[in-house]
Amino acid sequence: MKTGMGRPGRDSLERALIWLVVVIAAIIMLVQSLRAGDSLPEDAVPVASLERTRPPLSAGLLQEPVVTFQLKNYSALPLARVLVNGESRGEFRDRYVTVFVREGDLIEVDASRYSKPLDIEVLDVSKEVLVPSAGDHLHVESGISRLGRVRLENR
Repeated sequence: MKTGMGRPGRDSLERALIWLVVVIAAIIMLVQSLRAGDSLPEDAVPVASLERTRPPLSAGLLQEPVVTFQLKNYSALPLARVLVNGESRGEFRDRYVTVFVREGDLIEVDASRYSKPLDIEVLDVSKEVLVPSAGDHLHVESGISRLGRVRLENR
C-alpha cells in the first residue's frame, strides 16, 4: 500500500495554481471590460486633417457645394491629399475624400510623397457643381496634378 507521503505538498501546489488561474482570468475580464468602453463612435474626419470645420449636414440638404473623390487603385494612401486653392482639405486615409468648394476654387491632388501612380475619379458632386463632373478621372504620376477650377451654376 502507498502512503500519503508528498501528497499535502502537491495539494497545496494545485490549489495555488488554480488560485493563480482564477486571478489571471479575473484580471483579463476586468481589462477587457474597461477597454470595451473606449470604442465610442468617432467622426469620419481625421484628427490631423486641415479640412475646414463645417456645420453638420441636416436632413440631407447641403449648405455648400461638395465634390467627392474616389481613389481607384488603392484602398488608402494617407499622405495623398486633395488641395483646394493650395490648401489641404482632405487626405486619402480611406478610399474617399469629400471637400467643400466654391466658384473658381482650384482643385489639385498632391501625391508627391508617393512614387506610385494614382488613379482618382470624381465620384459625385453636388447638383450645383458644373465642373468637375461626376466620372471625371485624374491620373497622378507624382507631385501635384491639377484637376481644374470649380464652376457652379448660377443661383
